[in-house]
Amino acid sequence: MKINAKLRKSINILARIVIVSVALWFIYQQVFAGNSFQGFIEKMKDSLQNPVFIWLTALTLVLMPINWVLESLKWRSLIAYIEKIRLIDAFKSVLTGITMSLFTPNRVGEFFGRAFTLKNSDPLKGALLTITGSISQLLVTLIAGFIALSFYIPLYFSPKENWHFWLYIGLVLMMAFMTVVMVLGFIKTPLINTQMEKLIKPKWKQIRYYLDIIDQLKRETLVSVFILSSLRYIIFSFQFYLLIRAVGLSIPYPYALLLIAMTYFVMAAIPTVALADLGIRGSVSIYFLGSYFGEGQNFSAEILIASTLIWLINLAFPAILGMLFINRLKFVRKFNTFNNEP
Repeated sequence: MKINAKLRKSINILARIVIVSVALWFIYQQVFAGNSFQGFIEKMKDSLQNPVFIWLTALTLVLMPINWVLESLKWRSLIAYIEKIRLIDAFKSVLTGITMSLFTPNRVGEFFGRAFTLKNSDPLKGALLTITGSISQLLVTLIAGFIALSFYIPLYFSPKENWHFWLYIGLVLMMAFMTVVMVLGFIKTPLINTQMEKLIKPKWKQIRYYLDIIDQLKRETLVSVFILSSLRYIIFSFQFYLLIRAVGLSIPYPYALLLIAMTYFVMAAIPTVALADLGIRGSVSIYFLGSYFGEGQNFSAEILIASTLIWLINLAFPAILGMLFINRLKFVRKFNTFNNEP
């Protein structure tokens, strides 16, 4: 069905308004409407009197655009297979995707938020390439979590029986095997890739049409995407550590990295909406970071402030900036991209 230009423009504008309105409403509900907001403000007022808090928070803010520029570089290298875009345009699309991700389960809106900013390409292919980048980030998170778990278990759980030790060894070996398989699979090692191809039946033409774009990705591109994902992980983990120190918690860097990795590892396994992620992040952070201090000391309020700030800096603030570029979204187009052949 053909849609005239005026109706198409009206639908796109309406969709943008709805997205911005829902995003603002969710931010208000999560940050400002909670009963604990007043207590959070009081704690923040006290922290703002501390120069160390101000400097470390400022440094965290400086690292935020670096974090998302790395993501933009990653996305641009993947999207280059269907459309060449400038880095600044990739950055705007990434911010737009964050805005859409706020109110969608597991942030799936981010995939389409970016894909529908493309001017000349099939949005579904763009979404698949975006998912590929997200898989690389998830892969890095899981690998870091596996490494952290292998250290966390002997540190916080003393084996009481001989079989506990062998169970731990088996778990470490299984995680090492899974890490190797996941990395080899992601960079399209022939042995793994051949087995994956057998799972896709040749008669699924429509699926094959879209999966072909994944087949076109070169191994060099996937390796660079994996490296960029690793750099991003290092940056946002370091941001979290800076905020932990900003609120006055003294945790040695190696221990902090281990507990932060465990936090992100568990969060990756919990289905959630990005805005609900704030509460989940806080509770998971309190569990793992609090375990360093033991039962005798309670630093839940400080940990909650750090986890809230990292969420505000790395998600809420970029989402608000992304609203400035929401006009780039085009859900209804002149042609039906679903039927376009390459």
